Amino acid sequence: MTTDKIHDGSRHMEPTDSERGPTDASQDIQGLVFRTLIGIMPDRIYAKDTQGRFILANKAVANLMGKSTPEEMIGKTDFDFYSKELASEYFAVEQALIHSGESLIACEQFVPNLSTGEPGWLETTKVHLRDPQGNVIGLVGLARDITERKRIDAELLNRNKELTEVNAKLFQAQEQLLQSEKMASLGQLAAGVAHEINNPIGFVNSNLGSLQRYVEELFQMLSAYEAREGELKAETLADLDKLKQEIDISFLRKDVVTLLAESMDGMQRVKRIVQDLKNFSHVDESERQWANLERGLDSTLNMARNEIKYKAEVVKEYAGIPEIECMPSQLNQVFMNLIVNAAHAIEDHGTITVRTGINQQQVWVEVSDTGSGISKEHLPRIFDPFYTTKPVGKGTGLGLSLSYGIIQRHHGSIDVSSEPGKGSSFRVNLPIKWAEGT
Repeated sequence: MTTDKIHDGSRHMEPTDSERGPTDASQDIQGLVFRTLIGIMPDRIYAKDTQGRFILANKAVANLMGKSTPEEMIGKTDFDFYSKELASEYFAVEQALIHSGESLIACEQFVPNLSTGEPGWLETTKVHLRDPQGNVIGLVGLARDITERKRIDAELLNRNKELTEVNAKLFQAQEQLLQSEKMASLGQLAAGVAHEINNPIGFVNSNLGSLQRYVEELFQMLSAYEAREGELKAETLADLDKLKQEIDISFLRKDVVTLLAESMDGMQRVKRIVQDLKNFSHVDESERQWANLERGLDSTLNMARNEIKYKAEVVKEYAGIPEIECMPSQLNQVFMNLIVNAAHAIEDHGTITVRTGINQQQVWVEVSDTGSGISKEHLPRIFDPFYTTKPVGKGTGLGLSLSYGIIQRHHGSIDVSSEPGKGSSFRVNLPIKWAEGT
């Protein structure tokens, strides 16, 4: 324990125990406890005068400043340890506290550790140091090292971000799985519809063919009778002429042929619709196979005809690309999304152009429209799940996202170019041969 010394003008003399009062002993103990506590605490504890000079510091502060003992800190300022820019910042904050009468409570500060050279963070509290008269004579500071906490917070933030991304991918995968299940259901429905319709179509088509031959034979017979009309009695001939006029035989002969031709054409159209539905859904094609994309485009265009016919003229510019190894039903889903989106982008009436081409070991399919286009700020997000620029109730925001996922699984890419007011163009690039091992 250190003792205070009394100056008598000629010598220094330490007071005896009998001369000490109880108050002096209590103050010595309090001082000892205070020095012991601040010496062992891991937090940085210090005091500065109004000019920013250290008047007290514990071991933790000295270590932070790269010094061996607290005594080396006394009389020094932040300018003796930190860069001029950083020290000026600290000094300005402290001067503002001194003159404003305010305190700084639990403020996070970036403070480099001068002993290790590593960046660090402190949670700092600074309050006024006052003399017995209540005048501010400096600041008392308490700083707790929160570098590890900040590191853990940053890791948790990154993990949370990663988990959010994984969750978004899982959700997207779930939506794609649901969409695939819908496509499978559509395929099963198509197969059932095709089976049920093909039977009656088959015999109706056959009957129409037979009826056409029978009518032709009846007309041959009628022509033969007409050729022998001159051999009939006048009274019989007059009755026949009257009947011809009543039934308008000349009109019937022409109209029957027309009706049969239209019926035969209608049956062929029904057969094509059923075949397009089967081609679009590919109910029996769950594995990858070699497929003609241009044939798939034709089927998809026929399926989307109701969405297009009142909005746009379709121009097909096929290059005769080779077959590629793929999952045709999934690619047809992509083409359907692009074509329907193109139709929705056209407000009154415009043009949808479907092109194909080949580039070395890749083929490409491009769908362009003369619609409203996409603004630059929306382009980076058009493939995000649930992002849509369509009015509420007009779109789910999943079409392009699902399409992007399908193209990625095919090891392809999809590019988009757009200009507001002029239209958009989506190009799908696909390898001819499926990558092995995937």
